[in-house]
Amino acid sequence: MLYLQDWLTLKVLKAKNTSKLKLKSGDKVVYEKDWQKFIATNIGYECEVDYEVNFLYKLNEKQLEKFYQLNKKALTIFENIKQDLKVVFPQLSFITAKMTYSWDTIYLFFYSEDRVDFRPYLWELRNLIWMKFFLYQVWARDRIRIDPRSKDICWDCGHKLCCTKSMCKIESVPTSTIHLQNLQTQGIDNQKWVCWKLKCCLKYEEDIYTQELKNYPDLWTELEKEGKKYIVAGVNVLSRYIFLKDEDGFITKHDLDDYSN
Repeated sequence: MLYLQDWLTLKVLKAKNTSKLKLKSGDKVVYEKDWQKFIATNIGYECEVDYEVNFLYKLNEKQLEKFYQLNKKALTIFENIKQDLKVVFPQLSFITAKMTYSWDTIYLFFYSEDRVDFRPYLWELRNLIWMKFFLYQVWARDRIRIDPRSKDICWDCGHKLCCTKSMCKIESVPTSTIHLQNLQTQGIDNQKWVCWKLKCCLKYEEDIYTQELKNYPDLWTELEKEGKKYIVAGVNVLSRYIFLKDEDGFITKHDLDDYSN
């Protein structure tokens, strides 16, 4: 089975028909949907998909050269009109541009938290963009993902941003994950990345914490130890500690193994 990421929309696709041609992760291929041809990148591993498509062929060297020219031409056009776009739409953040493989349509990617109605500005846009265009809105995580500058960013952990390395869907990270991993005392802003959304890596450890917490008593439950009554005030999964508050309000730290015994 072949899993692909659409080059324009970043949607994750699955090819209905597979080829005997061996593909590597990152290879550019052409697929067909609704009688039209599109470019996609081979993911190389299984992902949750948005829809199925028909795989056609892998791009050869000549076609790859055309693909790179498309990228270069789209970015040149984007740089030439970027300042004018900011004047027309000061509330929007325009990120980059890509061109369809048919050379006839340019995609302009922009970020906004709200839906935008471009109909009142169609005349200005047509005068500004001399070819067929499509305005494509992305959200916070994809904004960083498609920005050409993001591939050079390394974060606190020393690795490149998770969203620029993964071609699969980026899951949202709920605030409950911070409480699950006992990180709320560090402040929610310290758990955000450059997109100002919660770190993707918090999601990686969610299943482990959920499983490990089954070995711990629930917070604020009452228990008795050595003849004294306590309330569970907190736990630390990494250090395997539980924090117990006695009737006088004093909190003491106990090893989970001692508690289990």
